[in-house]
Amino acid sequence: SSGINAEYGYFIQTNLRKMESKPRVNGHMLSSYIGQEVVAVGRVLTNTGTSMKIELGDGTNVTVSFVETTEALPDSAVEINGRVSDTSRVDGMACRVLSDDFDMKLYNDAIM
Repeated sequence: SSGINAEYGYFIQTNLRKMESKPRVNGHMLSSYIGQEVVAVGRVLTNTGTSMKIELGDGTNVTVSFVETTEALPDSAVEINGRVSDTSRVDGMACRVLSDDFDMKLYNDAIM
């Protein structure tokens, strides 16, 4: 029975690592990750529901496209999981609204 638990624990840890292994990027890093999944944090400038323009922590503006409607109000801080299509576009897979007092500069400094 402990062998099954150990295998299950290894399975969970391995999958958590895979989920967390996406690089956290700012705008200047996007060119290094074209075609790859990343995590980007920014402030919403505009949002039509399926297309969002955000300003990343380094001041770069990026357009994020979503298949499903995404609700995030302008000026909200958001964390985007997506695939980089080019240096100014990300195909969004998930969007999470962060707290109103999220410190974008501190976050940008941390990922550099």
